[in-house]
Amino acid sequence: MNDGQSWLSELGPELAIQARLANVLLAAVEVDARWEWLELGCSVAKGRGDSLSDLDLGLGYAGDRPPPVEDVSDMLRGLGNVVDLAVGLWDGVPRWWVQYQDGGQIDLVALPATSRAGRAPGSVALLDRKGRLSRVFTPDTLSASPEDCRSWLLDGWEALSNVAKYLHRGSVLEAIEQIHRARTDVFRLWAVGEGVDYPVFGLTSLLDAARPSVPKGIELTYPTTDDPGALAAASVTARLLAVAGRHADPHLHSPMEEFVGRRLDELGGDTA
Repeated sequence: MNDGQSWLSELGPELAIQARLANVLLAAVEVDARWEWLELGCSVAKGRGDSLSDLDLGLGYAGDRPPPVEDVSDMLRGLGNVVDLAVGLWDGVPRWWVQYQDGGQIDLVALPATSRAGRAPGSVALLDRKGRLSRVFTPDTLSASPEDCRSWLLDGWEALSNVAKYLHRGSVLEAIEQIHRARTDVFRLWAVGEGVDYPVFGLTSLLDAARPSVPKGIELTYPTTDDPGALAAASVTARLLAVAGRHADPHLHSPMEEFVGRRLDELGGDTA
């Protein structure tokens, strides 16, 4: 039994489906010299997975040319009865998402083995032929830069400015979509303030933290599908976006806060 198999053998009965999928995939990768390493990340790797958790996997290929997409798809289809399989690009590399009949899910990316300087924090090396994953490295997305925070803050204000525009036009569903966009930025900025890893993933990272935390009142940002409900939710979102920005950085502010606030207040006066 290799190290990857040993680690998978420790998964409890609640993760039997995930353990079976990972073991079969590991066996397929081990006999194919094109693959140098197989890494498992996110909730299952961190010991917080449950029966509904997917397997988040990275697969490193040797050499400069990736194996054909069809070969990887066939390998994944061979792991069990497949409901459906999708292939696309994620951050410039091929990504597969697979749903299996037994409820198992795989989310897998393939990238050059040499592109990684080590193992991501909290992940597990199921296969590592050359010891490339023997040490932990710091991914760029583990934390956020001041530029990231400002970008998220301005993206949130842009979205809320759009809310005012769409509500003025009477397009409440478009407004609600923009509230969701702004809420994502609230979660990202709040994650920075909380010191949570991978703040770019927002709510997911906050709930995966050892001590989950979300901004107080965030539930009020989920609107009803009418103009007053959307306006009320947008107003709360605007307040929380400003709060989350200062939580990330006490000096983080944009004049958009006052500008958007006035536009939303004017809409409230129109409907009073």
